[in-house]
Amino acid sequence: MVVCVPVATVYREPELVSEQADELLFGEEVEIIGEKGGFCHIKSDYGYEGWVIKQELFEKLHDAAFTVTVPFADLHFEGSDFRKCPITLPMGARIDVGFSESEKNYGFAVLPSKRIYYIRKSHIARIDAVKGKSEPELREAIAATALKYLGVQYRWGGRSFFGVDCSGLCFNAYRFNGVNIWRDADIDRSPNLRRIPLEEAKTGDLVFFNHHVALYLGEGEIVHASASAGFVKREKLFENENLMKIYITAGTLF
Repeated sequence: MVVCVPVATVYREPELVSEQADELLFGEEVEIIGEKGGFCHIKSDYGYEGWVIKQELFEKLHDAAFTVTVPFADLHFEGSDFRKCPITLPMGARIDVGFSESEKNYGFAVLPSKRIYYIRKSHIARIDAVKGKSEPELREAIAATALKYLGVQYRWGGRSFFGVDCSGLCFNAYRFNGVNIWRDADIDRSPNLRRIPLEEAKTGDLVFFNHHVALYLGEGEIVHASASAGFVKREKLFENENLMKIYITAGTLF
């Protein structure tokens, strides 16, 4: 099954008043574990579990080869008529897209429902386009992805430009560059990360605190979704005394 709405809330329990545990983006795949009261108990392709409204899932039609690379991408009934927008997809959404020589600027997005819409070519890229980067290129790409979220509001369990939390920001920065890490701020749940001293951290590494995580930008700077500030911000780590008091470790993929 795949997510068939722009952003699907993942609830901790099968009820709308439950805590938001995560968000899934359009086209992301899930495994159905069970059902209860209009909700599906799911496991995401990155191992996270929770409950999603059943109507927000659909049978997968094709493997998605493309992903949205801008904060939001509108789909249109016709390429020449951008005044009508039936659906808007967030960055990281996964879609099946076809192309025609007659359309210079648009591709044809095929949704799981088999509906076809126009999407700007400049708003998408192949999912596998991130493969083959050198370590310096991947580090810079991870940091650049995280910095796109500057100013986005803090949202517990968020993973989109509607709102993002600390681990959602770092998770997206890695996932959108072809690497999955654990969704929460827990280095021990990510077997592909190893602990390193903070003084060894480089651009694209992670900095873990008690119940918090930030992405290291180099030269003592971090970018993180700050619950206290209420948005994603860039700052000098060593000037933030509150964070340094709860520092645990730095972590690296490399």
